[in-house]
Amino acid sequence: MVREWLSRFRFFFLGKPRTEVDEEIQFHLERQVEANLAAGMSPGEARRQAVVGFGGRERAREQCRQARPSWPLDSMMRDVRYGLRGLLRNPGFTVIALLTLALAIGANSTVFSLLSQALMRALPVQDPEQLVVFSFAGGAPGHTQSEGGNTPGHHHEFSYPMYRDLRDKNTVLSGLIAAAPVGVGVVWNNHAEGVSAEMVTGNYFETLGVQPALGRLFVSSDETTEGANPVAVVSFDYWKTHLAEAPIQGKTLLINGAPFTILGVVAPGFHSMVWGRVPAVYVPITMQRTVQPDWNYLGDRQAYWINLTGRVRPGISLSQAAAAMNSLYLSLRKAEFPLQHDQSEKARLGFIDKAHLNLDAGAKGFSPLRNDVKMPLTIIMGMVSLVVAMAIVNVASLLLVRAAARAREFSMRYALGATSGQILRQLLVEGMLLGFAGAALGLLLAPQALRLLIRWMSGTSSGEPVFSMTLDWRVLVFTIVATVTGSLLFSLAPAVQFWNPRLADALKQQTSSGMSGSLRFRRTCVALQIGFSLLLIVAAGLFVRTIQNLHNVDAGFATDHLLAFNLAPEMAGYAPAAIVPLEQRVLDAIAALPGVKAAGATNDADLRGDNRDGDVVVTGYTPAPDEEFNVEVPWVSHQYLQAMGVPLIAGRFFASADTATSQKVAIVNEIFARHFFGSSSAALGHHVSRPHRPATDAVIVGVVKDVKHMTVRDPAMATSYTLFSQAEKPEGLTYYVRTWQPPPAAANSIRAAIANIDAKLIVGNLTTMNDEIDQSLLAERTIALLATTFGILATVLAGIGLYGILAYSTAQRTREIGIRMALGARRATVVSLVLREVMILAGWAIGVTVPVAMLATRAVRSQLFGVSYADPGIYIAGILLIGFVAALAGFIPSRRAATVDPARALRTE
Repeated sequence: MVREWLSRFRFFFLGKPRTEVDEEIQFHLERQVEANLAAGMSPGEARRQAVVGFGGRERAREQCRQARPSWPLDSMMRDVRYGLRGLLRNPGFTVIALLTLALAIGANSTVFSLLSQALMRALPVQDPEQLVVFSFAGGAPGHTQSEGGNTPGHHHEFSYPMYRDLRDKNTVLSGLIAAAPVGVGVVWNNHAEGVSAEMVTGNYFETLGVQPALGRLFVSSDETTEGANPVAVVSFDYWKTHLAEAPIQGKTLLINGAPFTILGVVAPGFHSMVWGRVPAVYVPITMQRTVQPDWNYLGDRQAYWINLTGRVRPGISLSQAAAAMNSLYLSLRKAEFPLQHDQSEKARLGFIDKAHLNLDAGAKGFSPLRNDVKMPLTIIMGMVSLVVAMAIVNVASLLLVRAAARAREFSMRYALGATSGQILRQLLVEGMLLGFAGAALGLLLAPQALRLLIRWMSGTSSGEPVFSMTLDWRVLVFTIVATVTGSLLFSLAPAVQFWNPRLADALKQQTSSGMSGSLRFRRTCVALQIGFSLLLIVAAGLFVRTIQNLHNVDAGFATDHLLAFNLAPEMAGYAPAAIVPLEQRVLDAIAALPGVKAAGATNDADLRGDNRDGDVVVTGYTPAPDEEFNVEVPWVSHQYLQAMGVPLIAGRFFASADTATSQKVAIVNEIFARHFFGSSSAALGHHVSRPHRPATDAVIVGVVKDVKHMTVRDPAMATSYTLFSQAEKPEGLTYYVRTWQPPPAAANSIRAAIANIDAKLIVGNLTTMNDEIDQSLLAERTIALLATTFGILATVLAGIGLYGILAYSTAQRTREIGIRMALGARRATVVSLVLREVMILAGWAIGVTVPVAMLATRAVRSQLFGVSYADPGIYIAGILLIGFVAALAGFIPSRRAATVDPARALRTE
């Protein structure tokens, strides 16, 4: 058996031995000689006729070699070896082609990795296709704590009592889980820091099928009653980077000053059922009051704060599960309605009649961040695809120029018997060698580029990055497909050129003969490179102008010399009654520091995307039917508006006489005053309060200028500022410090001042306001950065490609140029001849590209700010730049051609 397999293996790769082939040839010749002798031929004639009829022995041996199974592989390997020798003989061409492909493929793989993680990758859990994401339509009166991601008809936050009812009363889900994000302060080995955490239900990990890396994870018995489950699980990344991979099972971790027993560590790769959350610590949802002492959500049916994800039972379709769950949900809403403050028919219509529960496919999980990054990543992917297309055109044009110089070689091979298929295979192999070598270099560059890009995107954020810095199999598959496709495309250019060659002309070295098709293709390559470059330059200009406009937006207050940081006393274990006095001590200590102009604080941070709004009741104002007018309702310190530099329009600022026991006061902005009273001065003296909360009643004592709050993109909204010292309940604040000196110089003084008050207090996100704005504009800045990078890369590639094509084309016209100069043409005339051809071609390319660019940029106008997608200044600048590059690429070879000696040029064949 072994001998038989060895024989087959030998035959597959080596075929028949030469001696055996020769014996068979001799056998056939002798049989033919015998037949000829029997026909009456003489012995000499019989052998001669047998040899003539059989043909050459070498041809027979070649046919035997081609009959062995490994012959196609052998032929391919010969083509590979020949192709490698050819590429090594032309190092300049090879290096340029490889670098072009490596940069394009590396950029493509980097961006696709981000796109794959955000939009394509399923959650790293068991059977993710069985998961469904919950949302609902209908009214949600009460308090909502949301990360975003809600759209009309899809509200993703639920109350905890509703979650328990849906979990316990359904028959179509094998599990229903809930989670909510929270920031906490942790102490480990006497080191305190603020981290992100996630409150989860006891069946969270079990339902998702997530396994522990160490110890155990939560089970249903870890979610019993409020405050009864002081246990925690930590993420693998946090355990590795912050806890030094210590044996922490059973150890105590202080969370907001309370002891929690660590049960285990989550397996690597998993973070949350919500893509974009990267919690360091997980706590049972029943410990909500410990990690959020300011609020009591667990028993409140009007507190919407947790996201729900379910797992459908095997054998039940998504539509069946949705129908059953919606029926249950409607019955629960009807039972909840009597608990609402508003029992009107309008309220009933919104709460019951318009209510509907949505179950959407949840393999990739719910993610507010995904909606934010989808458009920017799609735009960036489109731009990098243009870079790849340009690289393909660039390499195709270089291969065509190289192939034109090999016309004699290929014609000789045709003359010696090579078929069109063999020539095509050789060219495709050479193209694949370039493509895969460029892809290999690109994949080596991609991880480094990905790390740099993710670190740049993370900016000053202290949390774990959302995106992974490693490439997965999807990126590898995508790169292979892109490489094969691109290699086939740029290999076809020389293949088409030599599919039907003119042998006589080529063998006489008249390579320009019959090459009009090649010339047209090279001109097409030039036009495509100009067009692609102009597209990317215009895109870069639009997004750079957008960033400039956003940075120049008047926020309503001076953003320079302003520091911001978070301080949450509850994270250090402070009781609610001690928080307000502590916050005032912190403000007094910071205001007394040298170089500090003013200090203030608010519970609603500016330009971070945070939003605390709601309905208000204003004395003397009767709202119109169906009027919905939300008002921003931040709590602030006495000096907050002065520290922010918000101008006073009417009335006064908060004063030291405004205390916890005095009349509650409010300051409103111009939008508020105009909407409710018609003018700023008319607002003074009126009262404002929250609905059904008479304790919040405050008299308006001042009107200030409108300021941007959510982001610099969003318009200012009506705002009512009240003092946190007069608030119903204390809460952690964000502090703002106006400095005389550069803000970073005051950072250490601020940390030291707070540490002197209490070393357990955690100073979080200490940064300048300008850095805050940059972080809020991360998507726009990323697009602008990459668009500029790709625009520069495209311009360089276009210059190199144009120069290569034009240098070759000009060299082909050496004889023509020599004749012109011999007949009296000046050098300037020769230069203008070449440049005129280039600029006419560039003009045609620009004329076609401009309307295409307008259509393309129109599709992304929602990402622009303060600039039209058809801004003439940007288009003119782009046209001038690409025109300059084209002229420079044409001037160098034309100048060289104009210096040729006419006598030598006339001898050129």
